Amino acid sequence: MKPSRYNFVFPYQFNRDYSVVYNAFMDSAAIVTAREAEFIRTCDRSLGIHYTKIDDFKNKGFIIDANQNELSILKVEYLKSKFDTKLLSVVIVPTYQCNLDCACCYEKLSYSMADYTIMNEQVQDSIYNWIKSKLPGVETLEIFWHGGEPLVALDVVRRLGGMLKQLAEEHNIAFVSEMSTNGYLFTDSVARELKDLGITRYKMSIDGCRENHDDRKRHKDGSATYDTILGNIEKSIKYVDEIDLRINVDKEDLGDAYKLMNILEEKGLSDKVIPRLGKPRDFAAQRNDKHFTKEEFGCEAVYYSLRQGIGPKEFSRKDCFCLVNQLHSIIVDGHGTLFKCVSDTGDGQSSGKLKIDGTIEYNKNFYAHVINNPLENDGCEKCPYLPLCVGECAFDRKEGNPCTFGSLTEQCWAQFINAYVVKRLLNRLNTKGFSTSGDNGINMDDLIMGKYSDQLNQFINNAQSTDYIDDLAALAEHYHITLSDEDEKLLLQLIRPTELAL
Repeated sequence: MKPSRYNFVFPYQFNRDYSVVYNAFMDSAAIVTAREAEFIRTCDRSLGIHYTKIDDFKNKGFIIDANQNELSILKVEYLKSKFDTKLLSVVIVPTYQCNLDCACCYEKLSYSMADYTIMNEQVQDSIYNWIKSKLPGVETLEIFWHGGEPLVALDVVRRLGGMLKQLAEEHNIAFVSEMSTNGYLFTDSVARELKDLGITRYKMSIDGCRENHDDRKRHKDGSATYDTILGNIEKSIKYVDEIDLRINVDKEDLGDAYKLMNILEEKGLSDKVIPRLGKPRDFAAQRNDKHFTKEEFGCEAVYYSLRQGIGPKEFSRKDCFCLVNQLHSIIVDGHGTLFKCVSDTGDGQSSGKLKIDGTIEYNKNFYAHVINNPLENDGCEKCPYLPLCVGECAFDRKEGNPCTFGSLTEQCWAQFINAYVVKRLLNRLNTKGFSTSGDNGINMDDLIMGKYSDQLNQFINNAQSTDYIDDLAALAEHYHITLSDEDEKLLLQLIRPTELAL
């Protein structure tokens, strides 16, 4: 047996006699004693770890068979996914038109700036015929509507979307449909109509709270959009399964992202609307006070997602619907032009052409995309985060941008894994945190993320040496920390986690 190459082991934040362990390959976590952590690092039998514990560590992927090659397994699974014929994913761009004028829009390329084409019925029929020809052997058909703003071309979504949904039903295959939209035209009646077409999952974005958003994300006529977009989400939520809400902020207005989290909770939207920080296309120099560096964004993004209960594995899957790594999937725009990456749409970086008869003619760009394998990249191949991101964004790789996990500092990653493990532990205990609130209470999210006062820091450090409730209560009183009886029991469980190890 040997340790997994994808283990992360850090001191446990509430008691240095313990460690937290996270395995990226299995997405598994545990709180273990210092001696157990050493065994996980070394597989040294002389440490006297009981065989039942060793079996548990094997089940979690911390320890693997000596002849197992995890990287080879990842590569095989990647290739299986690339050549999977049971899933057909198609991104449809019915128009490059947009009703808004967003300062941070990455779609402001040649077509989207000047091309006002709405996909005609001939192109729609060609898409339909191509998809129909690919259905033998397909078990799931995924349709993503992208733009521009696809709701500007609602008639196309109605006609072609309805045809494709019916096609899937006729062939008795699963049908999944999603849409990227700015939300301005996402009215109650439109959302209801889209649900009838099978579209229940969305990607949207908001650029901070009202003042900052309306400064950056205005209507073409210059009018504000924040209240309309948020109001539309609130009124239409009954027709939605999930909204992946991208929050575009910089360091100066990062607080807006957390205010929006509270706003969503107050409006009863947080069960379906999942906010996350939007990844900037460009990062600032270290001395810049406004824009994030790669490292700063990485830490803030993973912490923000953790507040939603999103751990490392799910976090890395949230950012995009990437078709680059799937051989049988494609993006098609209103001209019938094909692409493999949504960042290429509109700027002439095409991967081929959809013909009128529903056949496809690929070009060299298509094959260059498909032949690329991030798991053969030297940097990715050696990276301990590889099972999480599988190379992450192809566009970022092409531009030389590191993946989010790869830009994290060791300290940030240690804090994140600690917080994630404690979050999982709290879920096991069926609690979100402490019941007391106010200036002298403890906010669980701030506590596990290390964002608290010097006074609370001293209390937590000293509390690590307590074994009994009475001692913990006396210490809390000394530091003027307010804890209920239930809070004291919970904190002691966090400090002495032996029986609660995951």
